This record gives sequence, structure tokens and C-alpha cells, in this order.
Amino acid sequence: MDQMELNQLPEVYIYTIGPKEVEWVAQLLTPEAVSLIQDADGFGFALVEEGEVRAAVCARLDEDNETVLEIISLYVVSEFRRRGLGSTLVLELLERTMEATDASLRFVTTSFLAEDQALTAMLSKIGFEITGDDSALSWRLELGKLPESVLMKTPAVLPADSSLCSLEALPNYQILQLVQTLKQYQIDMLSVEQIHQANQQASYVLLDEDGDATACAIFSVSEPNHITLSQFFTAHKKPSASIAVLQACAKSLLEEFPPEATLEIPTLTNSSSKLVQRLLPDSQAVCLSRAVLDLTRE
Repeated sequence: MDQMELNQLPEVYIYTIGPKEVEWVAQLLTPEAVSLIQDADGFGFALVEEGEVRAAVCARLDEDNETVLEIISLYVVSEFRRRGLGSTLVLELLERTMEATDASLRFVTTSFLAEDQALTAMLSKIGFEITGDDSALSWRLELGKLPESVLMKTPAVLPADSSLCSLEALPNYQILQLVQTLKQYQIDMLSVEQIHQANQQASYVLLDEDGDATACAIFSVSEPNHITLSQFFTAHKKPSASIAVLQACAKSLLEEFPPEATLEIPTLTNSSSKLVQRLLPDSQAVCLSRAVLDLTRE
């Protein structure tokens, strides 16, 4: 492995991120990463320079094979990139994980946007092999194209005795119930705290006559004018209900953000990709790359 020389590394401090500290750096991690750390299913580190957090990483060991480490999220604050901070953090992650696993670690993997040339170069320099990853895509669309999309022109009828409610209007006890519902379906990507941090006006929940969530679409803003669908759920596989929720969200997004804002929808399965293509045919797929570091090689 082509590691950086110690005298090339910037003078920084590395701190462990646990469930109690994760909110401190949540803005530098993906919702999945924050959730994993909060549930103690993942662990992370923050890099601090001159008293400021400038990079963060989250990883987890494979449940079925603890010789494999997966990097879930890696982020360096934009104005401090290209200074070796990301490399420093990854190398520290590897060193500490090797110590914690008695040097049993064999492989390190991660997936990221193929267009991220800086991350590709950094991981390649450390020794990762970069390949394509066809299992996941991220779809992007200019918000201004939503009004003429198939999504907005598709008739959607709400189920009887159900109602749409924005996160902003949802009482806290129903947000707690929503999280429990998502856990029951094993698709919970967001914690209660992250749902509170999501875009409250443009995220909607469909409630049945008993006040239970049967569908939801939750959007987050990772950076100015970049909106991401962080959680999507429908309990009974009713297309009309799902479309009604998405239409309500889209109308709110159009009111809140400029037409040039970017809407991003990650998909992990072929069925979800086909749904995005059908409802938003103007959206563009962004491919992912997969990086693998083989620690067994000399």
C-alpha cells in the first residue's frame, strides 16, 4: 500500500465519534452514517485542525465477515480539500481498526459518486482499486422540470379516511411513531433527530384514520439548493398513495427553492430506478464507483 509519508501529513487531531458525539459532526455525515453511529452499528472519527472540525468518516465491519470494513461516509469541508486531510483520516481509520481487530482486517470497501475525481484520486493514491458499481444509482433533476413531469401529471387519489400532513405540522409523538413504523419495515434510514433536521415544510406523511403512517417522503438539504430524498416509504404498495405524497412534497419544494435547484433521488434497486425513470424521465442517472483496498497484498 502506497501510504503517505508521516512528514507529509498535516498537524491535526483525530477524535472518536460515538453516539453521544455524533450530533457534533452530523452535518459532515450522511443520514445513514449518523443513524449507524447512534445505534452503535458503526463508528466514526472527526478530524480537527485549528479548533475546527474539517473532516469526518464513518465505517462499519461487515456483519458476516469482520475482516471486511466498509466506509459509509467520508467528507472533507470544501474549502479545506486537496491538503491531505481526507487521506489522513482514512489512514487513521485503518490504523485504529487494525488495532481494534488484532490486525484481522483484510479488505476495505466504499462506494461513491463516479464523478468525484478528487476522491477517486485520493483513494487511488492510498492503494484502493477503483471499479464501477452497477448496484446503485443516484438520479438528479433540476427542480424547474418538475411541473411538466409525469409525476405531477399523474392522477393520484388518497385512500379513504387518510390525510396528508407535513413534518412541520406533525406532533412529536407521531414522529416517534413514524420512526417505529420504519423500523418495523426495516427501512429506517433516519433517526428522530434527523427527521427533525429534515426539510419540515417539503416532507410529507400519509396518515390513516388511526393516525398511523402508511407512506412518507422526507427530504433533506445537504447544501444550498441541493435537495435529497432521504427517506421514502409506503406500507401497502399502493402507487396512488405514493404519488400523492410525492406530489405534495414537489409542490412545497417548488415554492421554497429556485428552479435551478437540484433534486437528488438515490436508488438501490432496479425497481426503484425504473420508478424514477417512469415518473421523472428527464432525470439523469449518476453512476457510482466502488473502491476496494486489499490489505493482504504485499
